[in-house]
Amino acid sequence: MRKMNLILSFVLALLCFETYAQEKIELQAYVKKGSISIASKDGNYKFGFGGRVFMDAAAYFDDETNLGNGSEFRDIRLLMKATIWKKWDAKINVAFAGGKVLAKDIFAQYNFSNNKHLRIGYFFEPFGLERTESSKSIKFLEIASTNEAFGPGRGLGFQYATFGKQYYWGVGLFGDKDINNSKSGDEAYGLSSRLVYAAFVNKGTALHIGVSATYRTANANGINNDGENAVKHITYRSRAATHVEARRFIDAKVWNAKNQFKYGLEILAATGSLAFQGELIGASVNRESGFKDYKASGWYGQLAFLLNGKQYKYKMSTARLAKPGPGSIELLARYNQTDLNDSNALIMGGKQNDLSLGIVYYMNHNILLKLNYVNVDIDENNAISTQAEKFSMIQTRFQIAF
Repeated sequence: MRKMNLILSFVLALLCFETYAQEKIELQAYVKKGSISIASKDGNYKFGFGGRVFMDAAAYFDDETNLGNGSEFRDIRLLMKATIWKKWDAKINVAFAGGKVLAKDIFAQYNFSNNKHLRIGYFFEPFGLERTESSKSIKFLEIASTNEAFGPGRGLGFQYATFGKQYYWGVGLFGDKDINNSKSGDEAYGLSSRLVYAAFVNKGTALHIGVSATYRTANANGINNDGENAVKHITYRSRAATHVEARRFIDAKVWNAKNQFKYGLEILAATGSLAFQGELIGASVNRESGFKDYKASGWYGQLAFLLNGKQYKYKMSTARLAKPGPGSIELLARYNQTDLNDSNALIMGGKQNDLSLGIVYYMNHNILLKLNYVNVDIDENNAISTQAEKFSMIQTRFQIAF
């Protein structure tokens, strides 16, 4: 827990130091869009409290391998955030689902201006469109399997980000994914960046293209009996666009790994009530002498349509669409393909194709309902059986976030 404690101590120190150093400060509480905030009259101090609860249920059909119908708390979180001196932001976001306590976002951020910041702590590395989006804002219940398999996710490090009228750029240096540093040996490091250019952003219309890249060394896998680093590996794996059935259906473990490079291409377009987004991700693992390098890739395309005369809005500050407003009903369709097979490297992690259809009802700013139908086709190299698998599912979510 060493790293986690250091992060928590650092952020809490930033939250508390100036408050103790000043005279008594009067704070006012208010509620905006269902979220609780406390702020000083001059705006120098602002504290927010929140959380989320996702309740999911899923039923599986036509499955050769018996998949477990059921329900779960997909996510339970508590959140505290603060703004201090108008220049400093801090956030602590902790999850409790699955019988575990997990750090999500824990960071401090210095804002040079309204469109430039430096962030340090534990948070999403800047890579791709969907993988860096909050789980309370993604369209389907789960992100595309391609993003689950290849997206770098959260890391411990620092990032500089800036945006303008037509661009967004973020770049950061990150250490190990394991913030508890539970394995002995050399810790991995990685460099990630995302660059987006918006060809045009007008009222109700937007088009952007983006590119991401990340380089990361293989993480330590312990120390062997000779006191040397044990053989390192890099893993790519994903569930089948569901979480109630927790098994990973495609899984590639690349042994004798030295480092990896991943690239991502993205496109997002929206006009009125119609929106499209798609991503292509490729990964390459450089291996030790005598072992052939491993290559894998995946992509998805996604359509969304708002009923009730609603329109999509684009946010250049995050280079993605804003969450639809209260009362919106959204229709969704997504096709995804993730291929972890590389016969040249003699690693066959499985190939998955899936089609998802969905509907989302945004009851208000804090509550929404999701219903998804997913059809999955996995080849014979899958991780749960010795034959190809085809199955479908219906799953739903009741979500509260404040």
